[in-house]
Amino acid sequence: MKRFTFLLALLAFVSWQVTFAQEKKITGTVTDAASGKTIPGVTIMAKGYAGVGTTTNDQGQFILLVPENTERLHFSFVGMKAIEVIIADQKAINVKMEPDVLGLEEVVVTGLGISREKKALGYSVQDVKGDELAKSREQNIVNTLQGKVAGVTITNSSGAVGSSSRIVIRGNNSLTGDNQPLFVVDGVPLSNSYTSLGAYGGVDYGNAIQDLNASDIENISILKGANAAAIYGSRANNGVILITTKKAKGKQGLGISFESGGMFDKPLIYPNYQNLYGQGYGGEFSYVDGNGNGINDNVDESWGPALDGRLITQYNSPYDPVTGIRTPTPWVPSPHDIRSVFQMGYEFTNTLALTKVSEKTSVRLSLSNFSQMGTLPNTDLSKNSVNFSGQTYLSPKFSMTFTGTYLRNHSNNIPGNGYSSANILQQSSWSGRQVDYLDLKEKWNTIDPVTLKPYNWNHSYHDNPYWTLNKNTNSRSRDRIFGNFGLQYDFTEYLNLKANVGTDLYVEEVMEHRAKMSNDWKLGAFNAYTNFVNETNANVLLSFNKDLGEDFSLATTAGANLMHQYIRYQTTNVAELIIPDLYSVSNAASTPTTGLSFSNKEIQSLYATASLGYKRWLFLDLTARNDWSSTLPLNNNSYFYPSASLGWIFTEALNLKSDFLSYGKIRGG
Repeated sequence: MKRFTFLLALLAFVSWQVTFAQEKKITGTVTDAASGKTIPGVTIMAKGYAGVGTTTNDQGQFILLVPENTERLHFSFVGMKAIEVIIADQKAINVKMEPDVLGLEEVVVTGLGISREKKALGYSVQDVKGDELAKSREQNIVNTLQGKVAGVTITNSSGAVGSSSRIVIRGNNSLTGDNQPLFVVDGVPLSNSYTSLGAYGGVDYGNAIQDLNASDIENISILKGANAAAIYGSRANNGVILITTKKAKGKQGLGISFESGGMFDKPLIYPNYQNLYGQGYGGEFSYVDGNGNGINDNVDESWGPALDGRLITQYNSPYDPVTGIRTPTPWVPSPHDIRSVFQMGYEFTNTLALTKVSEKTSVRLSLSNFSQMGTLPNTDLSKNSVNFSGQTYLSPKFSMTFTGTYLRNHSNNIPGNGYSSANILQQSSWSGRQVDYLDLKEKWNTIDPVTLKPYNWNHSYHDNPYWTLNKNTNSRSRDRIFGNFGLQYDFTEYLNLKANVGTDLYVEEVMEHRAKMSNDWKLGAFNAYTNFVNETNANVLLSFNKDLGEDFSLATTAGANLMHQYIRYQTTNVAELIIPDLYSVSNAASTPTTGLSFSNKEIQSLYATASLGYKRWLFLDLTARNDWSSTLPLNNNSYFYPSASLGWIFTEALNLKSDFLSYGKIRGG
């Protein structure tokens, strides 16, 4: 009852603020100082009131209602230097904006989602706009950063659908551990687990961050180095990638946008094959069953007879069921080698976004579909996502934000990698030069009348590649939900309190089918894996940002974080099947094996940051974080992470002005 009474009192207080706040009207025009032309789309915000703002129209004009005691207006636009104007008694404010050629006035997102000017940072932060990411239309968001960020190395494990991409900032920090950075989306750390393949390969099920849709991303900031990422603790020892998703903004009213893009794939480089000798060894070959009962017919190398048109019994020679004899056929190089297996692949992305902006509330809803067909037959990937974000202002000082994304990432078949029979390209370097791959394609689902095995050129080491692609499939589905809910109260224009809670939850299911009569799985088999991952973070952050006189500025934050992580992993393995192509435990010919493992982890944290500026050319940044981890001994579970960095803009400090050196800065951390 007391909680209910308090809630009613709080709502009454908020309603009183909204009802009785006095407002005044300000109009004006924004122009380019260089050309004199008006600038549409300039953002104007009332300082100290997070929910009060507008943008200029097509003629660069604006009308804004602000609370009576508002002191300043903040004007910002991409490529222009931000301006703050004192209102005083003005009712009409006309502003001239100057180009920011070097981007030094540009604001970037740093640790804990705090926005800072680039010039004020004593460490390296580089950002990439969402529009640049969406241009490439890659299925993996990591690949879209290729070539856009200095000091970042991105390695795609293969060109196959769903394959993982590895990203490393400023080189490896560990010889044995994970060197990939921490991903944080709208303040929520997201899992980027990935498949670790051994020397003999396997199936690459991708990295989890590939779930993100590039069309929903507003900006990516990369925190490089330990001093830039220390505020996130030990999880950020390899750097941090901060992702900000799109929110509704701009003019009031309803907005609709639609994006569509496509890309076609084909292999760039094929191996060059010799056309002198065919399958066999020592210049001899004759096929009986491809398993050693002929002359070198179990050999998968091309050291056999010269490909001169002589008649030799081959795997595809006509068979007479009456006599049981194969008729020899011309021994010639096949024009249909492994290149014939590949097809034209494609990727298509479609995103529909709806926005609604009113005086105090803005919401955005987007629906996205990604569809990919691989360059190998019967390999595919699809991603469908729903993203919702909103912000509402309960009063000029009290705001609420919320974001949420649901997505489904599914593939019916992801091809194998490495030196294993699950990878059809393994045999591309061993295949006999007389083997016709179009012939293998036409008859892959037939049984050889002599060997009583699936139609193929070799039965000692290899399966028909089309048998592998169509029967020995590797499917994977991932359903994922992530998002956060936050509250912010602005006590003054320089002091605010934020609190938010966010979660990342996904269930991943993998099924590996191995058909009966496969070379390595003659009795058939299947493996099923289920991975449940959930991480929840709760944060509270108090921020202070104010100029201390004409020479000094101070920006400080202090906060706390509670992280809880739960992981459950289940496996079911069946080594033999009774009935072909029936992949269930009830069809197991031998006792199935199962596994179950789970883990719980909690980290409690306190942290603080401080940035002191002097005359806007000297900046000192300090951070401190202390973590208490549940995975350490109870009496020794605390560890401390401090960082310090200093930046000196010597061109401004020494008043150096020249066409040769327009900007110079020395920094260290």
